[in-house]
Amino acid sequence: MLPASWESRAAAKRASVLSAIPSQWRIPKEQISTPTECPNVMEIPRHYLSPEELTITETPPMDTLVHIHAGIWTAEEVMRAYCHRAAIAHQLVNCLTDAFFDTAISAAMQLDQYYRETGALKGPLHGLPVSFMDRFRITGRETAAGYVSWLGPTETTGTESLIVRHLRSLGAIPFCKTNTPQSMMLAETTNNIHGSTHNPYNRTLSSGGAAGVGEGALLALKGSPIGWGTEFAGSTRIPAVLNGLYSLKVSSGRLPMYGVAAARTSLPARNSTIAIISWDFALLQLVAKFTLGLANLQKDPCYLDMPWRQSKVYELSTRRPVFAVLEFDEKIQPQPPIRRVLRNTIHVLRSAGYQVIDWKPPVHAPAVESYFKIIGADGAQATREHIKASGEPPVPRLKDWYESRPTQPMQLPEYLALLEGQEKYQAEYQAYWESTSKHTISKLPVDGVILPVCADAACFENTLTYFGYSAIVNVLDFTAVTFPVGYIDMELDPGQDSFASLGKEDEGVHQSYDAKAFHGCPVGLQLMCRRTEEEKALKLVEMILQAQTQASMFFG
Repeated sequence: MLPASWESRAAAKRASVLSAIPSQWRIPKEQISTPTECPNVMEIPRHYLSPEELTITETPPMDTLVHIHAGIWTAEEVMRAYCHRAAIAHQLVNCLTDAFFDTAISAAMQLDQYYRETGALKGPLHGLPVSFMDRFRITGRETAAGYVSWLGPTETTGTESLIVRHLRSLGAIPFCKTNTPQSMMLAETTNNIHGSTHNPYNRTLSSGGAAGVGEGALLALKGSPIGWGTEFAGSTRIPAVLNGLYSLKVSSGRLPMYGVAAARTSLPARNSTIAIISWDFALLQLVAKFTLGLANLQKDPCYLDMPWRQSKVYELSTRRPVFAVLEFDEKIQPQPPIRRVLRNTIHVLRSAGYQVIDWKPPVHAPAVESYFKIIGADGAQATREHIKASGEPPVPRLKDWYESRPTQPMQLPEYLALLEGQEKYQAEYQAYWESTSKHTISKLPVDGVILPVCADAACFENTLTYFGYSAIVNVLDFTAVTFPVGYIDMELDPGQDSFASLGKEDEGVHQSYDAKAFHGCPVGLQLMCRRTEEEKALKLVEMILQAQTQASMFFG
């Protein structure tokens, strides 16, 4: 018997996702317009949900937890509502790679029974639906992560990702997995199994990527309260800002990568980390408190014994923190909407009484370029092997690389020199950060740095090429929190302002800006703190959001 073709294996996987969607949740094909006919689908889920489902899925998830724990809503009711909304989201933007709704609803019913019989909760996240990027291993499910050759085997309790196991212990319930690109390293979420995930604000645009994330599109449509992704160059932060979401990228060791699927690379382990993404900032904070550095994560060999430190949050309430802003990294100029929201954020913070200084660190671009050389030092041989194993073709962004002669691995002395250079740069950056105490009123170093995540405010598929603003956080193993700031407005951001090109790449990013196509899409920023300062970063973003709210109330 001949082995199944890659096409039939991929088709079977796609069919399995659709078969998990109950017939009553299917949207008739004639009611699903093409992306060009109906680019923005943000409001469409509302037409297919019951009033009860709509209330549940549009209530801030922190309040949803309170309702479950108070017995106002059952875990089953909440799970069914989110499964339905996730099913609708998938039919609109193609974001899911696996849907195990029946299993999740059954788990929710068991939690309800436990609550009725004991009057107690299974944990602080009792009944919370949770989605995962398709790198996370979940018992009984496949983990393809964009490779046809990885389809087939299912995970066991012994292979399940440690963070998934931990979230179950807190009472959370996994219910679906989301799309990631072939190779797990592209800026677009596309592969030969599921195809491309679209941006729900404009389905002709990209939902972002790097290591994936159909999570961004799913969460933008409120098809999940909170999701989990990974980070090595902005993989979760990019989808977060392109889809109007909050995210937390942690420093290595504070959340376990143990059991998360990966292709072999030459990237040092500490540079690849987990990230959390949500449309509810309060929930993001809560989940961080219950997951960072806990003792039952010790099975991870890179575990860092550093549970949530409320003292770091309290310390910021005793004084006025100082912010710095990086408007331009001296390599690629951000597109007009990003420049506008940066200026507005500076104004809002200063109006609220915060000191904001300019950020002039050691230049980012050379360090980021070296970082990508480190990532590719092995010639990406594992990626080539995983693609070749099934006979599938490379996706468009990988075609030229794949069809060219295989790159030879870097010689060890050159690789070690790059690692040494990265360590030297990290020390220089740390020294610069400390030196900012000379420019602050408090005589303390800057608390956090606000900067773009991308130079691109939005993008069409296969056009995002520059990662200097996002990857610098990974180079330094710093923590970062993204937050939405507003929307692209073709009247406020026409793109016709004076522009002095700094080179071909800078000119390319400038030319790719399309005010009309990008109009109405979210725009966001990130706040960066030093290594293991997750508590501080979250609190600083909370302060920024409070300042924004006060400003909007004052100015109407």
